[in-house]
Amino acid sequence: MKLIKNLAVILTAVSGCALMSCDNDGDTIYISEPDDIVIGGSNSDIVLSADALDALALTLYWNDNGTLSTSDVRVDVPVNATQNTIELSSVADFSSFTEIAINAGVYEYQFICRELNGLLTKLGFVPGEKAPLYIRVRGHLADNLPNNYSETFIVNVTPYKIDTTIGSYLNANKEDIGRTLYSEADNHVYSGFVGAGAWENWWLKEGDGTIWGNDGVSGTPFVISSESTSWNFWYPGISGCYYTVVDVPGNEWSALLIESLTVSGSLQGDMVYDRKANVWTLHVSAPAAGDVTFSVNGSAKLYNVSTGTDDAAAIATTVGFSGDASALTFNTSGNGGDITLSVPAGESDIILDLNNPKAWTIASGTAETPVEKPSELLWVVGHNDGITGGWNFDSWLRLYNEDNVTYGGVLNINSLWGYKLYKEVDNWDDCWTMVDGGNAYEGNLEVNGPNNIAAPDPGLYVADVSLSGLTYKLSAINSVHYAGLNDDWNLTPMTETDEPGVYTATFEKYQNTPWGVKIIFNENWDLFFGGGDGYLRLYQDGFTGDNDLTEGTHTLTVNLLEGTYSYE
Repeated sequence: MKLIKNLAVILTAVSGCALMSCDNDGDTIYISEPDDIVIGGSNSDIVLSADALDALALTLYWNDNGTLSTSDVRVDVPVNATQNTIELSSVADFSSFTEIAINAGVYEYQFICRELNGLLTKLGFVPGEKAPLYIRVRGHLADNLPNNYSETFIVNVTPYKIDTTIGSYLNANKEDIGRTLYSEADNHVYSGFVGAGAWENWWLKEGDGTIWGNDGVSGTPFVISSESTSWNFWYPGISGCYYTVVDVPGNEWSALLIESLTVSGSLQGDMVYDRKANVWTLHVSAPAAGDVTFSVNGSAKLYNVSTGTDDAAAIATTVGFSGDASALTFNTSGNGGDITLSVPAGESDIILDLNNPKAWTIASGTAETPVEKPSELLWVVGHNDGITGGWNFDSWLRLYNEDNVTYGGVLNINSLWGYKLYKEVDNWDDCWTMVDGGNAYEGNLEVNGPNNIAAPDPGLYVADVSLSGLTYKLSAINSVHYAGLNDDWNLTPMTETDEPGVYTATFEKYQNTPWGVKIIFNENWDLFFGGGDGYLRLYQDGFTGDNDLTEGTHTLTVNLLEGTYSYE
């Protein structure tokens, strides 16, 4: 007889036990049935609150019903063979229920407030009303054996109301920043306009607390997942106005970049987009007060599961607005219709406000002056006077986060008197200096203060400057590696050349690089450059370009002081 793990068995229910029969002979071996399931937990009334979403709401526990034994000690049986499932119902007979599968060998489950409230919502519990919740554990050993059920555990629960029509837009750190998307049909398909930065990272949180991001699989940026292994979403590498749709049932999202909007009819002109305010405006001059009729149409390109974030693959389309000025509709694949609006005589602004996903509006008024867009470069002067013999506008840091006005780059520092940061070339009047208490490696900044920023020992440094937070930080460079070429994320050292800050690496191109290339300093994955279009940018996604190369030997060159990269 063939024993232990390779037995082919037939399990049949018998009185008090299950019968297991070997293929090869007539020997009969008995296997014990699982123990009865005994469930327990606190049965105190539970009142759930939206103000304590992550608080522990209920703990269930039950006995180990997965340990089996046989009548023949030579025969092994599976460990934790029973598959347990928690069933929750609003009715005592469990004629309808929702369920939670439990991992093998686990005999306890804890519900936090947001999870339990979401389950109660699915079961039809009325927010604010106390009602009994019926819970039992179902044990399953084999398809030809009946399920084993615990006694019913009953607890009174009071859920809170969930607005399932609103999806909250979270930033890369999963913080709520006040943006929302809207599911008008209340069907878990959310949409709205987002003023997004290039490669902006974000998450979507539903009303029940479920957080959605990318599925965490390379090459599928528009496939979504709520698993713990998910990554954040990210927009394509173009800042602008994106009509964003997250389709939870369809397991995907899309980003429609609105490239331009034009007003035609009684009013005419090209509208201007203010990304931070998320409004489009057109300045007009009317000879007299009264109603005007016009249309708003434009061009757009769609990024979705079929295109990825590839600009060349994005799908070109026309878009337009129509309807009531206080509740516009948006056509994602064609022109809009007539819009009627009352305008005053003389100068005014036509303002298309896209912030409220429940009601996009267009109105006549005075648009706020857009916040000045940060300069692309922040000039560093005085850091290398030990090399050049004077203060010159020959070094810079490059903008890497427009919203937070943060700049980064590499400096070759050899300074006699310290240095300052300047807004523009040859403008000696506007600069940032060190606040008392700072040092050569980090500190706070102020405008036109008396103290130069202290200089560290001569050498190459990664500089990170925030003009919104008024801080600076330097990190000495000890080594330079690259990662990501050919989708290989091992650290590969780069060779220092005779020119300060210039490093090279020879490599064999043999496969696609889906996530770009990063330059890693000091073998520290938290200190790196990504970038694009030939420019390096601090803490950005990997830069591309190598996928256009033929298979064979090539050289990657990075000039850290100028913040550039190239392939030869």
